[in-house]
Amino acid sequence: MDLGRDILIILLAIIFTFIFFNCDVKLNCNTDSKYLTDMIFTTSDGFVYYYDEEKDEGAALFDFPNYENVIIPEYVDGHKVTQIGHIEYDTGSGDCLITYKSVTNLTIQHDVKIGKNLNDEDIVKFSSLETLTFIDFLYCNSSSTEEELIVPHYIGRKNGNVPDVILKKSDRDYTLEEFQPKVILIPEYVTEIEKGVFDGLTDVVIKTSYESIPDGWEEGWNGECEVIWGEEIEYLSFEDCIAYTEDNLQYYYNSLVDEGVYIYGILIGYHDRYGKKVIIPEYINGKKVVELGNRYLEGREAETSLLYTSLIEELTIQHEFNIYTNNSLNDRDDYVCFPCLKNLIFIDFLYCNSTKETNELIVPAYIGYDPKNKSKFEGYPDVILKKSDREYSLAEFKPKVIIIPEYVTIIEKGVFDGLEDVVIKTSYESIPEGWEEGWNGDCEVIWGVDLELE
Repeated sequence: MDLGRDILIILLAIIFTFIFFNCDVKLNCNTDSKYLTDMIFTTSDGFVYYYDEEKDEGAALFDFPNYENVIIPEYVDGHKVTQIGHIEYDTGSGDCLITYKSVTNLTIQHDVKIGKNLNDEDIVKFSSLETLTFIDFLYCNSSSTEEELIVPHYIGRKNGNVPDVILKKSDRDYTLEEFQPKVILIPEYVTEIEKGVFDGLTDVVIKTSYESIPDGWEEGWNGECEVIWGEEIEYLSFEDCIAYTEDNLQYYYNSLVDEGVYIYGILIGYHDRYGKKVIIPEYINGKKVVELGNRYLEGREAETSLLYTSLIEELTIQHEFNIYTNNSLNDRDDYVCFPCLKNLIFIDFLYCNSTKETNELIVPAYIGYDPKNKSKFEGYPDVILKKSDREYSLAEFKPKVIIIPEYVTIIEKGVFDGLEDVVIKTSYESIPEGWEEGWNGDCEVIWGVDLELE
């Protein structure tokens, strides 16, 4: 046994672990120790990169010294930066992803590739960009073989966050002899273009969704290129708008429509971290969660409903939202189902039902499709009504009768505070254990009501 060698390997692993897990990189894949110990370097100004001297294929960046404002260097330690992310880190499973969540301003100044996995999927995503700047946009796309070249709003993996895109010009010399695109598309997220950005192009048409030159585009921005104004340019697909919270809720958000967030997936990693309990957030990245399920995924069969999950045993609801429905499904319109709930918790039940138009409001035992017919448990889950210190208005609250079946096992004091001229009916004969004194506020209570639950 070579004790000295083993100690060296352990020390190197500890050092790399410290560097890696204290940076802004989320790397969801396995690694090979060969690449950790022999081929990873850090520049004097803090860029971490991979370089294989034997292959001499250039440097691959995967960590930055500044997590808000990042300028991708063209060279590190004399090596050309050819890639962000690195294919050697892929396991072939398709789940390898490096996410730079703290980078808000990114500058690209040369033609650089994005690392891909074995399924040809990008492994890099800048999910929080506010500004994306290209210095010498033509030079940054000199290897493009596309007939049409769109000015992108992302680098690497697509996402629904659309930053301001800025095109700047330097005094760098470069040739356009090999430049192949004949049409350049410029959507409205391109807010600034400096004079000279497109100088040197011949027989190239620029199409833009702007109707006329906007503020921020300098006179002479287009060089000698013909410009077609008012072009309809589609640049967001469904996949562009898919994102994930840090705790692995999968959601859809389209910044162009800005209708709010649609949650339609609860990934396995969520359960790994939080067990079988899920809290539906009211906001994700400052955007209101408006629906469970997603209307953009119509056409799927009933058995592949978007939020049918048997893993969730406790669900917490803290605001009002819609449940996605598909009216083409017979006797099952909802695309959302939690069939194995043991506990369903409402925080501020009145706030969670503030727009209900019905005269009678029953405290439900499910969210979405009624799980009773599919449940692995007998009967209904325990339903718990809790009160927070949130302020909300009941001026528009319509129901005049609230029905509370016996599956409601806990009600905290204050849940029904603020209601006027509302009667509460319950199948309990008297206040049960778990219902705090003052639970009903000023509402009249009718006990022992025979409730027929469907």
